[in-house]
Amino acid sequence: MKVIKVLNNSLVLSTDSDNNEVIVMGKGIGFGDKVGDVLDPASIEKIYAVQDNQKGREYLRLIEDTPEAHIEIVQMILGLANAGLKGGVNEQIFFTLVDHISFAIERYHKGISIQNRLLFEVKRFYPHEFTVALQALAYINQRLNIQLPEEEAANIAFHLVNGQTDVQNMEHTLLAVKMLKDIFNIIQYHFRISIDTDSLNYARFLVHMQFFIQRMVEKKQVVSKDDFIFSQVIREYPHVYRCALLIRDYIKNLLEMVMSNDELLYLVIHLTRITEKEE
Repeated sequence: MKVIKVLNNSLVLSTDSDNNEVIVMGKGIGFGDKVGDVLDPASIEKIYAVQDNQKGREYLRLIEDTPEAHIEIVQMILGLANAGLKGGVNEQIFFTLVDHISFAIERYHKGISIQNRLLFEVKRFYPHEFTVALQALAYINQRLNIQLPEEEAANIAFHLVNGQTDVQNMEHTLLAVKMLKDIFNIIQYHFRISIDTDSLNYARFLVHMQFFIQRMVEKKQVVSKDDFIFSQVIREYPHVYRCALLIRDYIKNLLEMVMSNDELLYLVIHLTRITEKEE
């Protein structure tokens, strides 16, 4: 790999074996290098692909203008996420995190505070990502001697959630949080219960709902032609089935799609599990 452009002391622009532009990261990798120099493979720590579109160009300019300390902070956050989250995160969120962290720091120094109205929901529905984000926030504040508020941890958590999905889209992530909140309200209202968020059943149900919502948003439903088990379950749990139908109607109105019987079946099974000990 050859140097196309030195971005800073730890980042250079290069190309991969398919001639696609990539950002190569390594401690001191850009120090003293010139255009055309061959990079030492031993000095390469990370490689990030640059999208071949307008967004990719903009991110590249952003990286050039970003202080090295901010780059190092994002690297630390990705390290925390890969260590603390099952399966880690797609490191292509490097670019969006650099953009977000730099802007958050800039807002702080200008005295601009933006409240995250989804802080409670992020804590509730994405506890693992929020825990990692709190660790990242503490590191940022200590490293830069600033005091970014707790709301900023929720913002970082959004990026970590986004980095675990097949389709990286922040709008999808925000929509997922809204859907989780609305669906849990439907469940609690229908069954007239208050779900114990510290219970194992809740933790299991939350994981199911996160994957369920991801499938709905990405329109990748589970579909089969075997309705025998479905018919048995809805006969045995009619009250739970009615709640599942309320959620189906909510999905239809919000996403303009009809849930399959398989998705309804899984929903009834998990609803039964979380509500049988709560009622």
